[in-house]
This record gives sequence, structure tokens and C-alpha cells, in this order.
Amino acid sequence: MSMSDKDEDAESLLSGIEHYHEKVHRGTFSVSKLLLLCLSYLLTAGGGAWLGSNWLFSPASICAELTARYSPVIGDLGLSYKTVQYNGSFFKLNAFRQDAGPEVDAAWSSLGVDYRAIAVPSDQASRSGFAQDQVKISEKYGGGFPANVEGLHHLHCLNLLRKSLYYNFDYYHAQGEGAFKNNDVILKNHITHCLDIIRQQLMCIVDVGMLGQVWWDPQAPKSFVDFNTKHMCRSFEEIRQWAEERQLPEHMPKDFLAPPKEGDLIYDAVP
Repeated sequence: MSMSDKDEDAESLLSGIEHYHEKVHRGTFSVSKLLLLCLSYLLTAGGGAWLGSNWLFSPASICAELTARYSPVIGDLGLSYKTVQYNGSFFKLNAFRQDAGPEVDAAWSSLGVDYRAIAVPSDQASRSGFAQDQVKISEKYGGGFPANVEGLHHLHCLNLLRKSLYYNFDYYHAQGEGAFKNNDVILKNHITHCLDIIRQQLMCIVDVGMLGQVWWDPQAPKSFVDFNTKHMCRSFEEIRQWAEERQLPEHMPKDFLAPPKEGDLIYDAVP
């Protein structure tokens, strides 16, 4: 066999190999593309519906994972969201902005500001951030940990600040109910506690939305901040109702709480 024959055979062999690899590459690409098309169909059709119906895989669950500590509220309800238009009116009062009296008190009460504690089941306590030596309910009464929904406590604090405004204070001080049962030293500490809790909460969830401005007064246009903005909000009413339905009894027996065990942490003073 001459060198030219060998060169032609080699070229033929290389050409065959290249043709083979080209066919394999095409085949692999076709299979890959087919698999991607199938996967896309499953996700957008049946799979998409399944993911949408399973809270653990929903955008709301991902948001909760990033922005909220676990609690039985999430375990029972999940978290749902809706767009809410804020009422940011400067001069038009609503039910929550009235002067002290039964009507405005009823409006704030409807938000759950005075709800009693609920019981966090023992198997959810650790995930909810409780240590095992925190206060427990006696097993005789079902066990678990007494607790309050923190968002409702924030509203309780805001309500106390409302009552403490200079034009409301005398009315509620004279009534002597709730926080106003205490002497003025305790009351002051309660009020400043609430003020600082709300400060920390607002800084924790700092709103990065923007307040634009609008024109008012057609005769001599002036600018004014537009506080009537839209927000993506958790469904408050679902959470409020959940807490309302799970309140512990108003009147509890003396042995309702299990006494601390040896070795449990007991603070020297109110923390």
C-alpha cells in the first residue's frame, strides 16, 4: 500500500469518526431538548398547578422563610398576601383616629389588641424559638407553652401609645383600666417599652417604598406628600381570627402553669 493510499484511508477513517461524533452530538442534543420540553410542559401545566397548590413551594412560603421565624401560625395557615391601599389621609379621620371614647376603643379592640395568650404545642416550641426551660402549661391542662402572637402585641403597644397621647391621657388615666391600673412609674415604663418595641419592629422591617408628592389647591397649586400608597401585605384578618379562636381560658386554675424544675433559668429581675 502506497503512502497516498494510507493517507486516503486515514482521512476516510477520520471523516467517519467525525461523522459518528456529529450524529451522536445531534442525538444527544435532540434528547436533551426533548427532556427540557417535557420538563417545561410539566412545570407550566400539571406540575405548575401542583406547585401552586403546595404552600411549601409557593413564593409566599419562600418569602416567609426569609422574613419570618417559624410559628404555629405558619404551620396552620401558611402566609397569604394581598395588595392593600393605605389610608394616609392627613385630615380625614377614620375609626382608629377618633378622640378617646367607646367608639374608638371598640375599633382598636376589633384588631385583637387585648387577646389572651394561646398554647404553642410542645412539638413546635423549639422551632418557634422557645427554650425548654421557659414557662409551660401543666400537662394536666394539655401542656404546651403559653404565648402571644407578636404582631398583635405590636398593635397592643400602638394602642397604648394612642391612649397616652396628651389629648387622650386624662380620659384613660381617670378610667384606671388595663395598663392604667398601675402606678405612674410602672405605666411610664410600659409606655416606653411599647414605644421602643415599635421602633425596633419598624427598623426590622424597614419599608423601602417611596412616597411621591401630589398637587392640591387648583387656585394656587401646592405640593404635598402622597401617603396613600399601595403595599403587599400579609392577610391580617386570617392571623387575627386564628389567634382569637385559640385563646386560653379567661379564668385559669392556680395550677394551670407547671412550676419551674430544678435547673430551669429563673431571672433575678424582670428582663
